[in-house]
Amino acid sequence: MHLPAQLLAPWISVIAALLGTAAFAVALWRARWPALRAEPWRTHLVAGGAIACLLLWLMNIHLVDGLVLHFLGITTLTLVVGWSFTVLAATSALTGLYTLQGLDWAGFGMSTCLTVLVPATVTRLLARALYRPSLRHPFVYILGAGFAGGGLVVLVLALLALPLFWASGLTVYLANLAEWWPLLFLVMFSEGFINGMCVSALAIFHPDWLKTFDDTFYLDDR
Repeated sequence: MHLPAQLLAPWISVIAALLGTAAFAVALWRARWPALRAEPWRTHLVAGGAIACLLLWLMNIHLVDGLVLHFLGITTLTLVVGWSFTVLAATSALTGLYTLQGLDWAGFGMSTCLTVLVPATVTRLLARALYRPSLRHPFVYILGAGFAGGGLVVLVLALLALPLFWASGLTVYLANLAEWWPLLFLVMFSEGFINGMCVSALAIFHPDWLKTFDDTFYLDDR
């Protein structure tokens, strides 16, 4: 989701920029670079994920006063390459999006938080919550982290948008949300379906591509 910086309170844009910069720095520090050197083919997953996100984000919907919505795909990317490389790859893709579409760079920090940081963090926390012996089944991973994860990301973003709009005095946005809230479930379903199908295909045909999918844990009989 992209919001023009002029619609937001200045202090919100500053905080968002600081959070985005801090997250990128943490991702650079925590990323397992030796793993990429040991298995160079994973570099293609990171680069391919960035390109896929860019192409997906180019297909967007423009709403009132510059508000732009698009599918995210961050759930799948996080499950494939992990939180750190998702932040790095998706931030690079977002940079490409801003460059190609000539967007106002003052809003880059907020876009990074809403499009990259929050979805990646929610997905990672959900995947960790599902990784427990009582939930040891591949369908729990696919349905929970993939399908439900994509929908949960949209719900969390919608809930975060409410105080964000209120703090910025965007009463028009809040009024529109009161009218359009049923569309939230349609967006949640669409995001969940796209990510769920991608995760299902990868778990079946290329489980080794999914960094967060432990095939020994989910598939071995014990």
